[in-house]
Amino acid sequence: MIALFVSLGSAQAQRVEITPLIGGMFGGTMHLEEQGVPNFEAHLEDRFSFGIAGGVRYDADECPYCNSIEFRWLRQYTHLSLHEDPVMATPAAVPSFHPRVTMDQFLGDFTREFRLEDTGMLRPFLTASLGAGRMATPAASATRFVFGIGTGINVFPTHRWGIRFQLEYLPIVTHAELQRVICAGGCIVAFRGGVMNQFQVSMGPAIRF
Repeated sequence: MIALFVSLGSAQAQRVEITPLIGGMFGGTMHLEEQGVPNFEAHLEDRFSFGIAGGVRYDADECPYCNSIEFRWLRQYTHLSLHEDPVMATPAAVPSFHPRVTMDQFLGDFTREFRLEDTGMLRPFLTASLGAGRMATPAASATRFVFGIGTGINVFPTHRWGIRFQLEYLPIVTHAELQRVICAGGCIVAFRGGVMNQFQVSMGPAIRF
């Protein structure tokens, strides 16, 4: 890995890109269980997200600066909410169960950009991501595997300044282990195994140098 970044840094076509990001994270259903209560579901509320991305760009075949390796950090402050009473199995508001959740995602992105013949300003791209997601609740926190695929477009009116628009699917892989979500009055809630589906929309000013 060190040798790769050294070779990229010495290459003539290497460029550094930094992008502050703001957007929204949508979706996220968790399968929960509690002693003495039937298994039920809780949903992450859709909220704003923010973060920053930075990486290096290098040549692809017959396409200068079209490949990139990037590190990205995203954060979302949200809450868990129930859509039904886990005991009565009827739609109800459960004000006692509305814990705050902080989501941090640390991603390695591998991106391929495409140059359009008609215009040099618009540059669509595809991204594959791997990383870790840290979910912190009032009672505990845990880190899980995250992967993703996405697409978007870069708009660069100049060589150094532009805007990135991105849409991606970023599921979090959960596994069957105890993680306390909230603990009050002897209540311990745990995650069950599965995949929590999430979608991320983001944009921000891109700076290349």
